[in-house]
Amino acid sequence: MGKRKRLIFAVFTLVVLLLSGSGSSYNYFPVDKSVPLVTFIFDDGNDTDYTVAKDIFDAHGDVACSAITTNWINTRGHLNVSQLTELQNNGWEILSHTVSHPNLKTLPEDQVETELAQSKATLEGLGLTVKNLAYPYNKNNYTIREVAKKYYRAGRSGHNRLNPPTILDQYDLKAYSSNHPLSKLEGHVDKAYSEKKWLILYHHRIEVKIKVSGKTGNFIPGENLTFKPSGAAGKYISDKNIIGYGSVMHLVPISGTPQANDIITGQSSGAACKSDRVDYNQKKALLELIEYIHTKYPDMRIVTIDKGLDIYL
Repeated sequence: MGKRKRLIFAVFTLVVLLLSGSGSSYNYFPVDKSVPLVTFIFDDGNDTDYTVAKDIFDAHGDVACSAITTNWINTRGHLNVSQLTELQNNGWEILSHTVSHPNLKTLPEDQVETELAQSKATLEGLGLTVKNLAYPYNKNNYTIREVAKKYYRAGRSGHNRLNPPTILDQYDLKAYSSNHPLSKLEGHVDKAYSEKKWLILYHHRIEVKIKVSGKTGNFIPGENLTFKPSGAAGKYISDKNIIGYGSVMHLVPISGTPQANDIITGQSSGAACKSDRVDYNQKKALLELIEYIHTKYPDMRIVTIDKGLDIYL
């Protein structure tokens, strides 16, 4: 080796040793952060996180996040402690979604602090690990974000934008609502992949909405429903008449896929009606969106918020 080459090698070795020395956090060989990510968050702690979404994600080897409003734990239609624990043990991330789900921007700072601190403490008291926050109604401002920094690694809002790896505002993470046609959600995925950014989608209770007619009797909230001849099953939420449109029913999907012309029968009430049209089926849309990601973009990663932060920060 010539004198010049020996000198270059010595300088290179010294630089590497200095950068990798004790106490240094600099990564001389940095991780490539330009990887497209998708995160699914289910707000409010509805029981459909466990009864519907969990099976969909399990089937694909994926995980999601459940954002919990602690006052609603163990109440009708919401997750219980056992379900929360099982979700986290299966790799789901549990987020705080405050104590009582207020618009934080309407509260004085001391009440904001109570909502953010107490919700985290309650969840941790149940044996859960909680690192991140989802703001109710996506509402936040500078003061709220400063309080959040005391207790959380990051906070998720809305804004209908993607998160770039190079300029990540971790206490105002951008997200899109999933309450849109599947084609629009697929468009968000396409954009995140092409721009190598992080797409966060937030959901609520997973429902099916059906236009119905010929109703007899009154359905009971929470009762099981049968659909014939499709063989689908669901759980009744509510129904109402919309002027100029007709009657619609909201239900939680349990199994199968409701179809037009099904006869829907309440197993406790005996009430019945006819399905004229399925306006939307969020379970079906969620399943198809995950399959779209895996099929079209197999190298796109579905991650929790905390894992996304590990990659992008």
